[in-house]
Amino acid sequence: MKKSTKAVVWTVVAVILAFFLLRYLVVGLKTVPSEFQSARERSVELASEIVAFSNESLSGLSKIAEYDAAWNYTDALILVSGELIKTNELNQKAIALSGELAKMASELARVTPSGGREAATEAIGYEVAMVSRLIGYQASLKELFELLRAKFTGKIFDTDDKVKSLLENINGSATAINELNRAFNESLTKFDGIYSK
Repeated sequence: MKKSTKAVVWTVVAVILAFFLLRYLVVGLKTVPSEFQSARERSVELASEIVAFSNESLSGLSKIAEYDAAWNYTDALILVSGELIKTNELNQKAIALSGELAKMASELARVTPSGGREAATEAIGYEVAMVSRLIGYQASLKELFELLRAKFTGKIFDTDDKVKSLLENINGSATAINELNRAFNESLTKFDGIYSK
């Protein structure tokens, strides 16, 4: 090979290497740790179950109200007991979701590029806020069911104002839970968009 051909080959190699090096330094590698991805998938699943539960509980409350209005306290008590059991299941799901969010957060430093890390941080923030609202929702729901059980067993009689207040809290929390979960999913869609390019 001639010197000029060697120089051209080395120049091309240098340009290609410079291109890839620059691309690596400026654009960076797109990295999503497998631990983050697994926790993310489980978080999405748990959040969906929690939202479904809150919607089911609202339906259950409507049915309890119907039984209450019809003075059918036996069926209302059965439904209330079932809902109290479900709130314990909800608590377990919230604990599991918190654990998955912690795993995601612990892997954030390894997520690249920074745009992906920012979208992931935003998503985690929404779900942490959802868990916080869920705690209040669950407490109000449990208090309501205990109050209704006391009413239906004849232990207390004047419950209308307290029930109304609790229902307002529950409905407000359910709306917030749904909105925060929607925002979580939007942030994950943004996250996915960064990695699909």
